[in-house]
Amino acid sequence: MKGFNVNHLAIAIALAGYGTNAVAATGVEDAGHIDLGPVEMTPMATLGVGHDDNVYREGEGDLADKSSTVYKLDASAGFKAQQGLSTYETTLAAKRTSFSSQSDAGFTDFGITGKIHEDINSRNRLDVDFDLGRYHDTGSTVDGATDKSAPEYTRTKGGLKYGFGGMDAMFRADVFGNYNKQKYQKTKGIVEGSNRKTTEYGTTGYYRFMPKTDVLLEIKERKLDYTAANEDGYDVTSYLVGLNWEATGKTTGYAKFGRRERDSQVPGVKTEGFNGWEVGVSYMPVDHSVFQLSTTRDYGFDSENPDQNNTLFTKGTTSTLSWNHQWTGKISTNAGYTYTNDDIENRVGVLQKTRTVKQFNLGVDWNVMRNATVSLSYQNTDRNESAKASNDLDSYKRNAYMLTGTIAL
Repeated sequence: MKGFNVNHLAIAIALAGYGTNAVAATGVEDAGHIDLGPVEMTPMATLGVGHDDNVYREGEGDLADKSSTVYKLDASAGFKAQQGLSTYETTLAAKRTSFSSQSDAGFTDFGITGKIHEDINSRNRLDVDFDLGRYHDTGSTVDGATDKSAPEYTRTKGGLKYGFGGMDAMFRADVFGNYNKQKYQKTKGIVEGSNRKTTEYGTTGYYRFMPKTDVLLEIKERKLDYTAANEDGYDVTSYLVGLNWEATGKTTGYAKFGRRERDSQVPGVKTEGFNGWEVGVSYMPVDHSVFQLSTTRDYGFDSENPDQNNTLFTKGTTSTLSWNHQWTGKISTNAGYTYTNDDIENRVGVLQKTRTVKQFNLGVDWNVMRNATVSLSYQNTDRNESAKASNDLDSYKRNAYMLTGTIAL
């Protein structure tokens, strides 16, 4: 997928508890639900129409600046059960995206996601999440010359976090693990393409030295593997220290700084290290307005077209600032700006090119009825690449607009 590096954005702007997940009814004022005994079901549908002035996200060549009207149809069914403080949620979803002028670029995504929060007792808790489905790399092609369809992959993703120690105790700790595998069905030159897998595990310890403020120490290891190629991967170990706080009722955040060490899986390549961080801050000046800032500096997979010969990695920084404001009981707006600055490396750590991506988004939501919302959104992307050892550059600009209507059935 061409665009900013989604691996860098994985640190979420959700805060202090390391993130909140959107529920199935996001975007609807009061979705309501259907009672199925102990389970609540919320069916939802979204219909959208918009315009994309650079469907393939190319800056030159035959696919550059191909524009089209875009149609989107999403359908989902969310299921939720609750027992005490424990919650169990899953969502079945399908999404169809079509382009009137570029029919080959259309695709259908479908999958099942879920999360479990288990409050075992006041000192022990468990969080589990998963994502299984068939998805596509939007804006990319299998082979621009002969096959303009979006690369399709199967995702197998799951995460687990076990916490022990009371949330207000002087000492507590989390142990976590995450797994994410993308297996491509068809890409240029070889069926497997750049199948990729991320495996991460680690632990975070907290010491409460002030009310609602913790010092933290985190050690974790992450393996980045292109599974279709031998020894094409990085092992990244991070040693981070920082703070986790809720300073006032208006401010929440975390800040982790430290060292990241990268080992290439290619024999004989020296270990490399650099200073990295993960920071997220949320500020709510009034109860209907919130500003959020996140920034991370880390290694990750390159977000290019999947290709057996393109096993590249990123080393860089991504920062995001967003503002959400509720103007009336029915109307709200959201605005965001993301800046990414990456070095693109090959499997032995040699710099191939540099990349900067600036992305701005703006949206308006209108809750027409209790269970229906109309939204208008705009996104602008400006991507620039400079050659170092590779001449395979892909700079482009893109504007996309979308008008959507969402209803909880």
